[in-house]
Amino acid sequence: MAQISQNQLAKLFQRLATSYRAGIDLRSSVQRESRSGSPVYQQKMKRVAKALDGGGSLAKAMAGTKGYFPELVVSVVKAGEVGGRLDDSFARLGKHYKDLVAFRNSFLRAIAWPAFELLFAVGIVGVLMAICDWIFTSLEKQTINWFWMGSTVGNVVAYYVLAGMLFTAIGLSIFGTVRGWFGTSPLRFAMRIPLVGSAIRNLALSRFAWTMSVAENAGMNALDIADLSLRSTENIYYTQLGPEVKDSLQAGQQFYPTFLSTDAFPDELLMQIEIGETAGELSESMAIASEEFQRKAEANLHAIGKIGMVLMMLLAAGTVAFIAIFGMFQYTNFIQDMAKPGAFR
Repeated sequence: MAQISQNQLAKLFQRLATSYRAGIDLRSSVQRESRSGSPVYQQKMKRVAKALDGGGSLAKAMAGTKGYFPELVVSVVKAGEVGGRLDDSFARLGKHYKDLVAFRNSFLRAIAWPAFELLFAVGIVGVLMAICDWIFTSLEKQTINWFWMGSTVGNVVAYYVLAGMLFTAIGLSIFGTVRGWFGTSPLRFAMRIPLVGSAIRNLALSRFAWTMSVAENAGMNALDIADLSLRSTENIYYTQLGPEVKDSLQAGQQFYPTFLSTDAFPDELLMQIEIGETAGELSESMAIASEEFQRKAEANLHAIGKIGMVLMMLLAAGTVAFIAIFGMFQYTNFIQDMAKPGAFR
């Protein structure tokens, strides 16, 4: 099912925040949104506008688009409507998604060159396979049936298909691990890997703290704040804590002892929660924590990008060196065969 992009969300809520604070009627703002953008965007916004004209709330109207708007957006907008702070919800969502887009672009720039080197290394192997076969054929030597396909073209095509299948399998494994298809064990293992684990953890905790800040500021109740914050991590390691956290809060516990008892959150976040609850400034405290974890995640991903670049360079160099050595070995064998008595008879 199609979902609105983060870039569209950033621009949408920035515009809604500006128009709402200027006193422009919300229905007029949504109607204006339905006249621009992609066909899908216009269609969904028309549905939202129709629901608003019928007397419905914005959150309910967004939820009625069947997944086009993320659950986090619907929940934060609902909290803003209930708490009478819709303008603040718009502004926070706009900034949140703007920061996410900037963060994503920064990460993509960091991994662009290593990814290119990896694809180059994979591609050059197929080319070198064809070159080796051409050399052996010109020397009247038997070519290597690399993948038992019986021809150079067949072997090269088989190599690229297998490489594509491998990358697809790796991608699905990563996506499935994040989505919880394989339970919590793979994610727990990934979170123990230096840098990678830290990046996964810091990204999830940044979303957790930001959502708690917004929900608390909007006046949501403790159960809804905890539930929304855990789900916003999009990490099964944290989302699975929902029932345990709910039971603790229903028993009258505050956030600090509740999250402390799960043994899943770092001391620095727990300290911010404790300070925020004690001082009555939980929203502000969580906003600070979110920014700190975001900075840590950016540093982790920057380091991963640099290490990935070095590894991809080594992989490319190693691949070329292997093919070169293999070719030289075959060429040496050919020279030795030619040097044998009777080789030219």
